[in-house]
Amino acid sequence: MTIIGDVVNISIKQFSRRKKKILNDEGEQIEIESIVADSPRNVLLAMKSDSKLNDFLRHNEFTGEHEIVEDVKLDAIQLRKGQLPSSFESYLSVYLENHFKTVFKAGALRDGIEAFFAEKTYNPVKEYMENAYESWDHKERLAQVFQTWLGAEDSIFVQKIAVMFFVGAVSKVFNPWVKFDYTLDLVGGQGAGKTTFLQKIAVDWYTDSAKDFMDKDNYEIMLKSLIVNDDEMVASRKTTFDELKAFVTKTELSFRRSYGRRAEKFPKNFVIARTSNKIEYLGDKTGERRFLPVLVDAGQQFVKPFDMTDHDVLQLWGEAVAIYKKGFTLTFNDDFEAELAVYKERFTYKDEAESQVYDYLEMLVPEEWEDFSVTQQHQYTWSYFNDGSYRNEAGLLYEGVKLQSSVSAKQILKNVFDIDSARGEKIARKIKLIMDNNQDWEYKVKKVRGKTMRAYFRKNIQTEVM
Repeated sequence: MTIIGDVVNISIKQFSRRKKKILNDEGEQIEIESIVADSPRNVLLAMKSDSKLNDFLRHNEFTGEHEIVEDVKLDAIQLRKGQLPSSFESYLSVYLENHFKTVFKAGALRDGIEAFFAEKTYNPVKEYMENAYESWDHKERLAQVFQTWLGAEDSIFVQKIAVMFFVGAVSKVFNPWVKFDYTLDLVGGQGAGKTTFLQKIAVDWYTDSAKDFMDKDNYEIMLKSLIVNDDEMVASRKTTFDELKAFVTKTELSFRRSYGRRAEKFPKNFVIARTSNKIEYLGDKTGERRFLPVLVDAGQQFVKPFDMTDHDVLQLWGEAVAIYKKGFTLTFNDDFEAELAVYKERFTYKDEAESQVYDYLEMLVPEEWEDFSVTQQHQYTWSYFNDGSYRNEAGLLYEGVKLQSSVSAKQILKNVFDIDSARGEKIARKIKLIMDNNQDWEYKVKKVRGKTMRAYFRKNIQTEVM
């Protein structure tokens, strides 16, 4: 038996063999032993006994792919470092026939290959993170990473977002099935190097090639990466908001890999970052808690991402691993979420109608407001936002002294948009959406001055301001 490469400590006796009778060159019948061709175990032993196969083939646990770790030549076939080619089974079949004088059955070959790779598993990302942890100099940098490299403001929000994102990524390395419900959104700061920063910190596990979160052809691309960057939010724009929220919170992806025989479930082993030059980019308040915006500023950078070294990156991940190993909750508490909601307001897009409604809610009204007729309220509102004064028919000047404690959709329709409820169905739906998502107001049905009122009531009942 000829084997190319050094023979690992496996003898021919370990192979499953079968006796059979053949005719020799003289025409005499003789009995010989041959390797069983339909045995997956024999394929496994053959691969382990050849140093080229045994030393240079591995299964990457992080990407879920079989890999060639160094260029290797199997007879006349040159295999390059990287993902195993789809034609590898054919190459291996010929190689084993040449050197083991056995044509293995297709099923045995396939199963033997899978058994071999199951024994040859490694995780390069986990190895990197463990090395980062061992190499960390115990200097804290994470809380200032966005300020240093991207010129972000130095606030508790930016600091906590940084730690959450980095530790979330580490959690995905050590437990790829873990639930992580946030995306990092780097916004503004054109020319600050947002994409370069993400490429640097992702080391060898970065992609911005996934252009659609719902297209399963993109899943394989994403699963090979630790950080998936939705550059300029191209994929987000192709996805409905409900689909985007659902994708962010997924813990697994179910699909059939290229050349796979069936659909499988894979852990969503990556975190999502998004970049945009737009600052007011958040639209739907009902799901914005999942998105963590950081405003970058090229003029405030201490160092540019282009100058980030491998050592800089290693230290950041080392600290993140240390925090992870101590125990870290991958959600913000309710109090901080409430503070974050206020912080995110400057990133939230408001169209003209929404701005008008918000201005109306902050309008100061006279003490007699509740006694005004529908016409008087409308006239006062118009005057307030135009010349700032309102007089009744007798010439009495009414001054705004308090905020409204309650408003109905009907009032907003008339006072802000001068539309009667009977013909304002579309804008009424928009008003409802705006008010339902306003954290300072809540919808109630209750008695006011002896009448049942269906309206939005201000949560802070201290409406007097003068």
